[in-house]
This record gives sequence, C-alpha cells and structure tokens, in this order.
Amino acid sequence: MKDFRLKEKNFNYYDEFIKNANIAIEISTILKKHAENYDINNSTEVEEKVHKLENDADRNLHETIDYLVKDFLPPIEREDIVLLVNKIDDIIDYLDEIAINFNILNIVVLRDNFLEFMELFNKVSVLLKEMLENFKDKKKHEEVYKYLIEINNIEENGDRLYEKAIKSLFTNEKDPIEIIKWNTIYNTLENGIDSFESVANTIGEIVLKNT
Repeated sequence: MKDFRLKEKNFNYYDEFIKNANIAIEISTILKKHAENYDINNSTEVEEKVHKLENDADRNLHETIDYLVKDFLPPIEREDIVLLVNKIDDIIDYLDEIAINFNILNIVVLRDNFLEFMELFNKVSVLLKEMLENFKDKKKHEEVYKYLIEINNIEENGDRLYEKAIKSLFTNEKDPIEIIKWNTIYNTLENGIDSFESVANTIGEIVLKNT
C-alpha cells in the first residue's frame, strides 16, 4: 500500500505522455535500422520487439486513464487528457502495424523509398517528444507552436513522398500481388505520419485553450 500511494503522489500526466513518445522514438529507430540492413529473416524478431514496446505503451495508457478516473483535480481537462493519450497511442499502433506488415506480407525486398519514410518517422518522433517536453513546462508554451509547424511540414513531406511512391508503384510494378502488398504498406505509412500531425495539432489546441 505504501508503494502504491507513493506512485499516486508522484504521478504526472505530462511525464506519461513523454514516456510513450519515447517508445515511439525507440520503435521508429528499430524500424529504421531494420530498413537500412533489411533481411526478411529478421522480420519476425523485429515484429516481436516492436510489439513488446507497443504493449508497454498500452500499459502506460491504461495506468493514465485509471489514475484520471480517481484524480480530483487534473492539470488540464479530463477529455483533453483522454484525447491526447489515445492519439499518442494511435502513433504506436501504426508503428506496430508497420512491423507486422514486414512479416505477414512476406516482404523480401524493400522498395527504395521505404527508408525515406522511416527517416521521416524517426525525425518526427524526436520532434514530438521535444514538443511534449515544452508542453509540460508552461513557461515554454510558445515553443509548442514552433514544433507544430515543423511537424506539419514533415507531414506535408510525407504526403509528397506517399504520392510519389504510389505513382511509381502503379506505373512500374507489374506483379499484382506486389501492388497489393505495397499499397497496404504505403497507406499505413501515410496514416502513421498523419497521426503525428494529429497529436501535434491536439497539443496546440490544448495550449491555446489554456492560455
């Protein structure tokens, strides 16, 4: 009981947001390294590593919601905490789905532009963590909007990369099975990049509402 109370006393929602942002960085780093030295024989191991981290993120989410239920006075509105923690979870889920796709779609060779997507994920993950650190400190809330612009720019770069990749796929690939596989992958990648922008926009809206 003593340890439980101590945990409750030290609970910080902002730290929980950052904790899952760090998991997004860790997963995106794993995926980027996998793409840099791609070997289909490693895909199962990569999926297992990523899925374990995804489970860790789920536990963090549930602990946050469980604490919120009994919290008398949270630092921001309850619905904003629930919205933000779930949107960060969406990011983790998309990253997990990317790792699953390597495996279940039996990807033997990566297309050239895949690594470009992974570099975007790696960069935007770090930016989101830094944005959340500024979100935690009310004295740095103005900095939040600088990160919002940077993340929006990466999302636009992701859109352009997606359009280019889809055009190349349907123009140059003749194998219909490969088209189906990579269309699935590219859609997951685009949704994943979009999920970072969604979190960034939500943070911006919360800051504006509490200014």
